[in-house]
Amino acid sequence: MDEHNVTGVGLGRIESGELVWTRYYGEQSPGVPVTASTMFNTASVHKAVTAELVLRLVDQGRVDLDEPISAYYVHPDIADDPRHESLTPRLILTHQTGFLNWPYNYEDGTLAFVRDPGTEYGYSGIGFMILGRFLERKLETPYPQLVREVIYDPLGMDGASSVLEAWMEDRVAHPTDSEGAPFPDFALDEGYWNPADDLYVTVEDYATFLLNVYRGGGVSPEIRELRTRVQTDLREDPIWGCDGGAVDPCPEPFGHSLGWFVYTYGDSVNLQHGGNDQGEAANGYIHLDSGNGLVVFVIGANGILAWPKIVDAIDSEQSFTTTFNYIIAKFLSGDAE
Repeated sequence: MDEHNVTGVGLGRIESGELVWTRYYGEQSPGVPVTASTMFNTASVHKAVTAELVLRLVDQGRVDLDEPISAYYVHPDIADDPRHESLTPRLILTHQTGFLNWPYNYEDGTLAFVRDPGTEYGYSGIGFMILGRFLERKLETPYPQLVREVIYDPLGMDGASSVLEAWMEDRVAHPTDSEGAPFPDFALDEGYWNPADDLYVTVEDYATFLLNVYRGGGVSPEIRELRTRVQTDLREDPIWGCDGGAVDPCPEPFGHSLGWFVYTYGDSVNLQHGGNDQGEAANGYIHLDSGNGLVVFVIGANGILAWPKIVDAIDSEQSFTTTFNYIIAKFLSGDAE
């Protein structure tokens, strides 16, 4: 924490399918310590929850992975491009939308296809936002309410929310800059939700979520198989790949299933998703063979620098940690474009 000016950390260690310990360090906000009740903003970790929401809705027969999104929602920026009719929940969850990450990644700030949907991998948060709008309209239920009804309430996750609400104000971690100072303009944006970002959750509740996935997630064997089936191969990807043997062993297969990063080493399968926003970082994963996993929530703009060291110090399953640490180091070095 001192090395990287990290102001708060929450950790949860899962072993053999049980949460065996948690640790809390630093401050949630100035003068307020991090505790078991602290709700961290875990950024893109929200995508894993969104993926599990869709898998459960598919299992219930309420949503089809291959139905057209456009039947219920079309983003106005792409309404005149007929390729919007090709978008499906499956293509969005496997990051094959043909979009860049967010509209702000385009020079004019307008969402557009940079490739045909379904032809190539391209990590995209706006795809998940479109998916959330689709779910709302098809099921006639606000997205945050859907997640609560399908995931949070059944699992007893009282310290989790997909939307900022007044009751959370004294529990939410405040982001800090690279020097460890609170952002002066930080304010809760109540009512805002984003299926790709800004999941607010305690360490114990996210561990509960991971353990539910490990135990099957209450869905059919067919749906559980989809969770671990790599549908976009990342072994040769310039950002996430193993660079032709630079990482040994490179997981095989390795890539995205429906919303999850999947690392496979023989019979060992790991499901992982991380998140990194301004002033906060998060990582959560579970080894499906051993039932071991880790929750790492960090407050601080340099949080992603602390990730690999925490993972390496705690997790002894070295095939995964070697791959994970290499990818993060490459991401941070700027070598990956």
